[in-house]
Amino acid sequence: MTDSRTLPPHVGDARRLEALRGYDILDTPPEKGFDDIVELARLICSAPVALVSLVAGDRQWFKAKSGFASCETSLDKSICAYVLGEPDLLVIPDLSLDPRTRDNPLVTGEPKLRFYAGAPLEAADGQRLGSLCVIDLAPRPGGLTDRQSAALRALAGQVMSQMELRRSVAERESLLSGQAALIDQQNALIAAQAAVTQAAGDRDVILDTLVAGVMAAVSQAEGAVIELLEGDELVYRSARGALDSHVGLRVPIAGSLSGHCLMNAKPVLCPDLLVDPRVRRDLVEALGARSAVCVPILRGGEAVGVLKLQSSHPDAFTGLDLHVASLFAGTIPAGLAEAGEAEARRGLRAGEATLRTVMETLPVGVLIAEAPSGRVVDHNARAGVILGHAVAADPTGEQPKRWVGFHADGRRVEPNEWPLDRVARGGEPRAELEVDYRRGDETRAWVGFSAVPMRDIDGRRIGAVMVVTDIDGRKRDELHLAAAKQAAEDANRAKSEFLANMSHELRTPLSAVIGYSEMLQEEMEDGGHDDLLPDMRKIEANARHLLGLINDVLDLSKIEAERMETFVEDFAVDAMVRDVATTVESLVSAKENALSLDLAADLGDARTDVTKLRQCLINLLSNAAKFTEGGRITLSAERGERDGVDWLTFRVSDTGIGMSPDQQARLFERFTQADASTTRKFGGTGLGLSITRAFASMLGGAIAVASETGRGTTFTVSVPARIAGTNDAPQGDEDAGPPLSEDASGQGLVLVVDDDPATRDLLMRFLKRDGFQVAAAINGREGLEMARSLRPRVILLDVTMPQMDGWSVLRALRGDAELGNTPVIMVTVLGERNLAFSLGATDYLQKPVDWDELHGVMDRFRPQDHEGPLLVIDDDDDTRERMSARLAREGWRIVAAQNGKVGLAAVAAERPCLVLLDLMMPEMDGFTFLSTLRAKPEWGSIPVVVLTAKDVDGEDRRRLAGQADRVLRKGEVGLDELPALLRSVVT
Repeated sequence: MTDSRTLPPHVGDARRLEALRGYDILDTPPEKGFDDIVELARLICSAPVALVSLVAGDRQWFKAKSGFASCETSLDKSICAYVLGEPDLLVIPDLSLDPRTRDNPLVTGEPKLRFYAGAPLEAADGQRLGSLCVIDLAPRPGGLTDRQSAALRALAGQVMSQMELRRSVAERESLLSGQAALIDQQNALIAAQAAVTQAAGDRDVILDTLVAGVMAAVSQAEGAVIELLEGDELVYRSARGALDSHVGLRVPIAGSLSGHCLMNAKPVLCPDLLVDPRVRRDLVEALGARSAVCVPILRGGEAVGVLKLQSSHPDAFTGLDLHVASLFAGTIPAGLAEAGEAEARRGLRAGEATLRTVMETLPVGVLIAEAPSGRVVDHNARAGVILGHAVAADPTGEQPKRWVGFHADGRRVEPNEWPLDRVARGGEPRAELEVDYRRGDETRAWVGFSAVPMRDIDGRRIGAVMVVTDIDGRKRDELHLAAAKQAAEDANRAKSEFLANMSHELRTPLSAVIGYSEMLQEEMEDGGHDDLLPDMRKIEANARHLLGLINDVLDLSKIEAERMETFVEDFAVDAMVRDVATTVESLVSAKENALSLDLAADLGDARTDVTKLRQCLINLLSNAAKFTEGGRITLSAERGERDGVDWLTFRVSDTGIGMSPDQQARLFERFTQADASTTRKFGGTGLGLSITRAFASMLGGAIAVASETGRGTTFTVSVPARIAGTNDAPQGDEDAGPPLSEDASGQGLVLVVDDDPATRDLLMRFLKRDGFQVAAAINGREGLEMARSLRPRVILLDVTMPQMDGWSVLRALRGDAELGNTPVIMVTVLGERNLAFSLGATDYLQKPVDWDELHGVMDRFRPQDHEGPLLVIDDDDDTRERMSARLAREGWRIVAAQNGKVGLAAVAAERPCLVLLDLMMPEMDGFTFLSTLRAKPEWGSIPVVVLTAKDVDGEDRRRLAGQADRVLRKGEVGLDELPALLRSVVT
């Protein structure tokens, strides 16, 4: 047996095997030319067997044979393989003796070969492909004769010539066949392009035509599809053959051959999809594909899809097929563009038709003009109807300038004012105009014009669109409304002025009545005329009742005019509620009612308008007391959270007469009570609850009522615990007056400035009786002159006066270098506390004057006798010691404290004649010290001079107003000046 491991290395040489494959001769049918050669070789060499043997990589195959039955043998039986390694003929006289062949099955067994002679078949490039051999069944010790050897070599050359001739003929036939196929492919491409042209822009027809054309051009293709990119998927848009049923399929880009082709924008030829790592196996099996060609569809250098051909057989496609597919893929973008343009044309025509339909059905006129000429190129019929004349073709762009219109003030509209001209020619982004337009029939009507630019896809201005609107009805309504509004505002101003004047005129005499009645009561008690006191008290009570009605009406007018302000301040809720209960206690007990409090433990502090909140509670408690007799009234308060905001809830419950649902529905109407019988029986104006609801709303809250006839009523008021008030807003004139730190020449004189004789007389008599020296002025101008000549210790100032009102006097005083720090107490019927303090008032009293309150305020300005020490409160040790030493040398007895807390303890130990106070201190600052000091009646009259390094702003002034007598700034007042300043305060 021949050992394949002993075969010459030439047998497996790759270049030799490639050369053999290039002849494409293996396994081909017998051919006469080769058969004749072997027959001739057998005769010449007198041998029974002759073969043309071609040695492949795994076998030897016989192209021609004579005297031998088999067509091929395995390499282990090959003798011809040894020819490949020989330089010339291979002659083996006795095969059974040669070590290379003695074990060959054909030698040891049938047909028992003994002699072999073979000539190599050598190609032009030197590669040996096999041999032409003769074989004998008997040994030939002498081998071949020279003549036989030469003949065998010559015949081997003839075999190679036959092989070369055969290959040339095959190549020629292949070339001719390829040319025919190329012609067929070109014809298919031309036919497809012609069909695309005739498709009239129908996208589906275009794509189907191209798919059918490529299928016809590549006969190996069993299916073809155009896949277009949508998002992150490829969608089968048009398919033929095996892929026809898959139209609409969505294929992910990742894991598909088409996706790989799309992402790389390069053609792909895949001979076997089953072994390609770029392809998901489930996609291959679902589509029944084994080999495929994919070509990207490029538009503007960007891949927008893929043309794919597939076959169920491996190696179905060649490079030529890839080339043909690329040609067809190159026509697809043009087809898509044609389809897009056709769709755009159809869309444009549809859009134009729609636009025309819309324009003609719009209730407004529309004009379209070119830019920059302003020439009107289109309009709808409605434009002519509104304008009252035809809108003719305008080749010049001058048409809008010939229109005639007038502004509201009667001015004629200039040519360059028309919106169409301003946008089309002037380039404005938008223009609008309302015009009293002169129509074609010379009538006038209000017309609105509104123009905006038209731009192309690149944003360039190409024209303008103007909308023409009939606004005649609306405009005339607006003019009527404006006139009515002006009349209403005039009436409201007149009402407000009337109420302001009347409130002043009514309050002034009422204040005098109340003041004189109080004074007469005191004189009657001193003179022993007790029998007259009940009548005098009735006079006072009725006067106060009338004053309350006037105040309610004034409050209502302020609420209606939205002029009511909120003055917020911090306060303890529990203390406020208890104070309200104390205030109404006598009113509640008048009808033998009992008042109980139900207060939650966590009421804490609040920041709101405490005056209005108190008024709400007093109104509700007064209302409960009025309609309850021999019953119980409960005032409860609690604190809760809503949406992260703290709210306070107050409830006033009574066991009184209650109300029906109909009565509750009218409850908060102004000047309305439950019914007429209620008014007759219980009295009242019906304003209290409406004002209460208005106040609750101003405080950011609401009021609700629950009642049952005969069972009683519960009112619930809910307000936020903290709000921002009018006084929280920055003041427009914080520096209206000079700093309070400037010195003032103070004497023991009080100057009263009031135009009402009764009020002046009351104030003067009270102040004189209280130990003050008093001077009086009858108007603001005279008061200012007397202040400059008399240098009073303090001024009591009214507001509403002829010639020069109180506000003007206050500004003049604060602007005067010598009088700037004179204490000024406003005494007026107006509720303008916030304004007064912002202008620099020291304190504020509202008429009718509460004499106890006036006494407490004036105690601070009473001449002192220097009893008690001077209390110096400052946290800076050096400053405190320097001031104490300097003032001690001037004869003052000094007590020092390092903060407000220690200072209060010093006041409690011994009442000082004066307090010199710093503001910014640890533990307790000056503001807290002042509020605590003034809260105690026995300390309310102690003079306090603030000496601080702090930059005192408007908010600080408001906090100090009514609390401190002077405010001095450190660094501006020297130690030598300080003693005189302090003496002026206590003198």
